[in-house]
Amino acid sequence: MGEKIKKNFILGLFIAFLGIVVGAVVWFILWIMDLGIQGVWTWLPKQLGNPVWYSLVVCGIGGIFVGLLQKKYGPCPSELSKDMADIRAGKRLPYDRLHIIAICALVPLIFGGSLGPEAGLTGVIAGLCFWLADKFKATYAEVEDLAQMGFAATLGTLFRAPLFGFVNQIEDESGKSRIPKTSKMILYFIAILAGFGIFSLLSHYLGGGLGMGKFDSVQIGYREWIVMIPLALTGGLCGIAFHGFGKLTSWLTRPFLDRPVLLAVIGGLVLGGAGMVLPYTLWAGESQMTEMMTIWKTLPLGILFATGIVKLFMIQFCIGTGWRGGNIFPVIFSGVCVGYGIAAMFPGLDPVFCVAVVTAGVAGAVMRKPLAVVMLLIMCFPVDAIVPMCAGAFVATMLPVPKAFMMIDQERIDQEENSSNH
Repeated sequence: MGEKIKKNFILGLFIAFLGIVVGAVVWFILWIMDLGIQGVWTWLPKQLGNPVWYSLVVCGIGGIFVGLLQKKYGPCPSELSKDMADIRAGKRLPYDRLHIIAICALVPLIFGGSLGPEAGLTGVIAGLCFWLADKFKATYAEVEDLAQMGFAATLGTLFRAPLFGFVNQIEDESGKSRIPKTSKMILYFIAILAGFGIFSLLSHYLGGGLGMGKFDSVQIGYREWIVMIPLALTGGLCGIAFHGFGKLTSWLTRPFLDRPVLLAVIGGLVLGGAGMVLPYTLWAGESQMTEMMTIWKTLPLGILFATGIVKLFMIQFCIGTGWRGGNIFPVIFSGVCVGYGIAAMFPGLDPVFCVAVVTAGVAGAVMRKPLAVVMLLIMCFPVDAIVPMCAGAFVATMLPVPKAFMMIDQERIDQEENSSNH
């Protein structure tokens, strides 16, 4: 018994160390990203007098860098869903080019890509997990657990939502959960809390990091309850449109797949052009979410809706043209814009209620993990919004997505594998 306790204690320390490494790596990459974004999008345009053409030129230049990286290293970084599927299928993720994954993830983000950083971060962390496992001679079963815990710690830390990090790992896209045994669950939370703790300390004392806006309060009356399901369906339909935009992007980019530099430049020019008309279609959207809370009443109704819908298109178009990254942050921002648009259309409704339900609906239809969506958004919305968010996420998840739309993910995976083999 004493030997078992000692083994479990050592394992717990190792997992805590893993979490600390995850938190530090996440902070460092986000710190570099923030420095790059501030330099490219705040300091430099001021030096040039804030020209109207700035986003078009900068995103076009960014496309050159993105294209050259994609041409040299292939599709990089991999999508989060692909990495998770590979690990569950028994594949090992390489750790001999973690710096390349980090660079390929940072360049699209710094140059304004409508993307989140989670794809690149999880690729780096998964590679580190395999490296640590090899150094400590872990068996494959333990390696898989380490990678899963690394994913959970990364997402829980990145989104400052520890419960989301855990639930996202145990909930599949059919909405079913695979609850691990108690001992493994404890290790998950050791990794997540260690990562979140060191990340919070570094952000507090050294700056950096991301954080979604926090809505203060929500007022729910009979009118809100009446429109809850229609709002959920609206969010769900926007999420289905997101999948449809993936199909559209696949069709638009197919003639240029063998010319990655040209394709990435096209992606940058379209992104920059959209940014000239709708500035909030650029970037991940986490900091813009806080700005939107204060300015949404000053924006025309059409701008709110257009920003939300175009944002969904630009996520898919960025990924399809080689500007690779995650979709969680920008999907949430899109839902916020559409929710505020509905609130502006119907002034009698509580705006935070509209935003909460629509955002949960959009995220639910995109992620197909309703419980994870609620655990993520509860960090942004007041506790009183839990029931409306549950309605939004679960109703939207039940909406069927056309098979032709869902095939896009598999097509991208096949393209990645073919490029890697080539």
